[in-house]
Amino acid sequence: MGDKPISFKDKDGNFVSAADVWNAEKLEELFNKLNPNRKLRLERERLAKEESKEN
Repeated sequence: MGDKPISFKDKDGNFVSAADVWNAEKLEELFNKLNPNRKLRLERERLAKEESKEN
């Protein structure tokens, strides 16, 4: 398991590492919840990048 800090319990009460609980999808959801403008900014940046590729 390595040097992962154990700080959460799963639904069965077993300890699990924070790295296993906070995967990329859950972190993305958390960041968007804490900062609603982040999702809008990322979408604007993605559209600008696509537009620059077309030109």
